Amino acid sequence: MGRFFPKFDHHRYWLTVIAMLASLMGLKLLITGLAEGFLYPLPFLGGWLKSLEIIEFINIPLFALLGLGLGAACRWLPAKTPLPAKALALVLSLPLMFFSSYGLRYHLWLHRLTDETNLPRQEVRAMADIALQRESGYRGFWGYYITTTRMPILPQSVAELQRMNQDQKWFRSELTHFSGIEPGVFSLVFNGAGWGIRLFYMGLALLTGIIYFLKGLAWTHAQHLRHLVQRKS
Repeated sequence: MGRFFPKFDHHRYWLTVIAMLASLMGLKLLITGLAEGFLYPLPFLGGWLKSLEIIEFINIPLFALLGLGLGAACRWLPAKTPLPAKALALVLSLPLMFFSSYGLRYHLWLHRLTDETNLPRQEVRAMADIALQRESGYRGFWGYYITTTRMPILPQSVAELQRMNQDQKWFRSELTHFSGIEPGVFSLVFNGAGWGIRLFYMGLALLTGIIYFLKGLAWTHAQHLRHLVQRKS
């Protein structure tokens, strides 16, 4: 690693990467928090927008800035630095940036459940883990992430949380009663739609980040060439 990143340039490069990631992630968390507090609670419209995860469209400008900035930050690296080494920061930053909003939403959800009852947060979290385990097979953040692919709006009280699984079964049985379609079909449709939306946003973020990273690298290479010409002249 040392032969690719001289000491001085290495430090300046990683400081730039950390500052850029922290600022853009902070902006994304702020926007997510505002959406959770003011947009999604709106009657009717808020729930529909939350099911579409409309706020994740913010990934387009944020990941463009992230990719462009990380590519441009490579100006602090030697021109002969291999592409995999230059792309390392991008590979590490993309999942952190993408999942940060879901992590905030998970903690805000637990906070609302805790505020609704007098129980300690650890106890509420344990109850949430049990409900998520029943619905998705996983606990904690990953259980929340998977569950919200088919249930965008989770219970907002401990009482609703405890009967979450039964409510879902009742809802699907009612759909079966009125449509005549088997419940398993509705489960596939809900799961497919939820994962389709998530994969769309994930692919969009990945593609945007890579395209603008390459644009940043092109600018960096132009800077290296300009300095090389200036040194020879």
